[in-house]
Amino acid sequence: MILHKFDIINHPVRMRIFQTLYSGPYSINQLSRLLPDVPRPSLYRHIHKMLDAGIIKVAATRHVNGIEERFFLPVFGQVRLSEIHDEEGMKKLAEHVSIYGWVVAQDFARYLLERGEPNFDDISAHDFTFYATDEECRQLRNAIHQLLHAAEQQPPTEGRTLRRMFLLGYPLATLPHETPDHNNGGAG
Repeated sequence: MILHKFDIINHPVRMRIFQTLYSGPYSINQLSRLLPDVPRPSLYRHIHKMLDAGIIKVAATRHVNGIEERFFLPVFGQVRLSEIHDEEGMKKLAEHVSIYGWVVAQDFARYLLERGEPNFDDISAHDFTFYATDEECRQLRNAIHQLLHAAEQQPPTEGRTLRRMFLLGYPLATLPHETPDHNNGGAG
């Protein structure tokens, strides 16, 4: 089942819709204004595929002139890494991360281009690398997640802007540490 969900979400337009719905709920009319480059018929088609797969849900409905308007939200917790056991699943997960990251990067680029002169005090772009044991890394990740989960609970109020923080942590490929052999070939 999880591989089928990857097949649905691993599409640039569907990923953009999914990520846009983070700040929803939004109707198709609202989504078409937020994603003006996606034709409305395509939006309908992608929304229905995502609904059928359980990737998004109808959060609310209202009737306008006798027509039901639906508002959509993403369904979180779709990817449980413990369910991925084979090479095909790993390939689809890698594709998912690639598309997800690309969509986030494109959204950030649009933000920079549309703002003209953005407030750089409000932008965080940094790539951290550090040495840590698995346990130290879990503790750091849990502390960051606790802070961000608390921030997610804050209601929208005057002065608060909806913000995104995209984090991805993984071990880097490195060469084994070589210690110079001072007895053979070293100076002296």
